[in-house]
Amino acid sequence: MVSAKERSLLHTALGDPVRLAAVDALALGDLAVEELREITGVEGNLLSHHLKVLESVGLVSRRTSEGDRRRRYVSLQPDRLLDLMAGPALVACRVLFVCLHNSARSQYAAALWKQRTGHPQLSAGTRPAATVHPQAVEAAAEVGVDLSQAKPKGFGRISPPPDLVVSVCDRARESGHQFDAPRLHWSVSDPAPSNDLPAFRRCFAEISRRVERLARAAEASSTQSPKTS
Repeated sequence: MVSAKERSLLHTALGDPVRLAAVDALALGDLAVEELREITGVEGNLLSHHLKVLESVGLVSRRTSEGDRRRRYVSLQPDRLLDLMAGPALVACRVLFVCLHNSARSQYAAALWKQRTGHPQLSAGTRPAATVHPQAVEAAAEVGVDLSQAKPKGFGRISPPPDLVVSVCDRARESGHQFDAPRLHWSVSDPAPSNDLPAFRRCFAEISRRVERLARAAEASSTQSPKTS
C-alpha cells in the first residue's frame, strides 16, 4: 500500500500547472521533450526541472530514441496515478498500430486490440519484414494471443483509413505516415535485436498495459459522447 507520505509527494508534484499539463499530455502516448516544450510553453532548464520533479516521484521516465539518438521520449508511469489520470477525448475503433518491420510489436498490439475491443486488427510497417518474428509468435501465444497466421504488410494494404494511428516504434514514428488521422506514440523498445524470449515477454507486457489504457479511454469517450437521434 502506498504510504501517506508517498501520496503527499505525488500530489505535491502534480500541484504545479506545468507539471499537470505535462502529465495530461502524456496520458495516452509518449512525447519528445521538444513536443512537451510546445505544449507547456516552458523552455530549457525550467522544463528540465519540472520533468525531474515528476521523475523523482516515479510519474514519468525518459529514454533515448532508438532512431534519432539526439531525441528523448518522455513516458507516463500510469500505475502511479491511475485514478487521477486525465486524457483527451478519443474516438477510436479502427486503430492502426505501426512499427518498423511489422513483425512483433505492432502485430501483437493489433491482435490484442481486437481481442480486447472487438474492433478491427490493423497493423503495418514502414519496412515490412518477410515474416513475423518466431519469438513474437511464441511470447504472444503464452498470453493467449495468436500470431501464427499474421503476415507483415505495408501502409498500402490499409483501407479504409484508420481513426487513429499508434506507433509502437521510434523509427516508425519518426518516419511518418500518409494517413490523415490523429496519432499517438508508444516508445517501446525493440525486442528483436536481443533475440531473447524474455525481452519479447517484457515488451508485450508493456504493450498490454498500454492497450488496456487506450481501450478504457475509448470506452470512456464513447460513454461521455452526446447521443444523436
